[in-house]
Amino acid sequence: MKTKKTILVSSSDNVLNFNFPKSWQELTQEQLKTVLVFLSAYSPTNALVRIVCYFANLIIVRKLQTGSFLCILVKETGQHSITLSSEEFTAMCDVMQWVHEPGNYPVLLGEYCNRRSINKLLHGVPFEKFIMLDNLFQGYLVSRNDEAVARMANIIFESKKPLPKLKPYMLFGIVLWFTQLKAYFSIEFTNFFRPMAGCSPSLIKEAMNAQIRALTGGDVTKEQEVLAIDTWRALTELDAKAREAEEFKNSMNK
Repeated sequence: MKTKKTILVSSSDNVLNFNFPKSWQELTQEQLKTVLVFLSAYSPTNALVRIVCYFANLIIVRKLQTGSFLCILVKETGQHSITLSSEEFTAMCDVMQWVHEPGNYPVLLGEYCNRRSINKLLHGVPFEKFIMLDNLFQGYLVSRNDEAVARMANIIFESKKPLPKLKPYMLFGIVLWFTQLKAYFSIEFTNFFRPMAGCSPSLIKEAMNAQIRALTGGDVTKEQEVLAIDTWRALTELDAKAREAEEFKNSMNK
């Protein structure tokens, strides 16, 4: 069962409970899109305040001379004026600080321009697509060129024709998703995945070709067959090969 972080706030006549999600994976698709919009459009601090108000159903009216905040709480029963101390509002922001960290569980918007996305964990996705996505992502880390992310979107949403120019929230969301995915894979396949941030394009291509060679055993006739393998099956095999290679290396050094 998913749990939420609860913040208790004292008002003049009762105690208000504000429930906040604790991680990316607890967000609905609508919530995820809203958070991505805020993060891609505003400074980190400004975005965090807006995200907190979004989940708490709050509208900040103004800051009082005491340092407290006069707010409107929107509930099913209507709108209610409440005052939050600076300490209370800071506590609310603190529990949502995780939005500034990618975490290690992938989240992905499931639809864009009326096209459905591939599986966010790449289950059932050919290994070739993972290689293409990884190549583009590593290229983006080097160049910071949004065109690389746009090309990733065409793969993610399986669009044969280039998608319309990506909106900022989708650019942000794709980079976030693949960052999370690589972190997730580094936990699932600990022997195979190694940090590659900052690698040159030539080294990225070399690493990609090495993955294919490892699975084909150097037999070029098997390349297309390997590229069509499910991503998780391919990574499981690569992880096993990496573990065996490390074990062999350790035995030779004894």
